[in-house]
Amino acid sequence: MLQHLLDAKGVTQAQLSRDTALPKSTISEVLNGKKRFSRQMIHKLAEYFHVDISILAANI
Repeated sequence: MLQHLLDAKGVTQAQLSRDTALPKSTISEVLNGKKRFSRQMIHKLAEYFHVDISILAANI
């Protein structure tokens, strides 16, 4: 889902990291399936992408 949101908005992992203050390494780990979303990440990403948190919460 995160990759889809990145593609749809046309932003890179680096840009997402700068805009949300989430570490780039954390974003990369989530995209590679090595780490799950934290509640804090879900809220930041939902706000950034203007989506309901339930879209991302399925990945907790």
